[in-house]
Amino acid sequence: MAVLKWMLKLALLPLLLLLILAQWTGIFLTTFSSVVTNLLAGLFFFTALACWVMGLADGGEVLKMLITGFVVFTLPYIAMSLIAKISYFGDELRDFLQS
Repeated sequence: MAVLKWMLKLALLPLLLLLILAQWTGIFLTTFSSVVTNLLAGLFFFTALACWVMGLADGGEVLKMLITGFVVFTLPYIAMSLIAKISYFGDELRDFLQS
């Protein structure tokens, strides 16, 4: 049984390395994309606000722009939650490999 557990640990080691690589890559991409999406969401927000104040768009169009800005704003946070799940799975796998 001990040999089988050792072989399983050896087989799962590349998976742990792939999870660490995916986590680092995800953190890197999410960091830069959050800056871009926050700027884009701000652009949507201020455009919607300006169109509403100047009377260029009615309430429905303004609401569509605000919803679009909110969705764009939340995308990096959804990605961060997925990265957190990958990190949790990697930690559990690391605990198994160290046992």
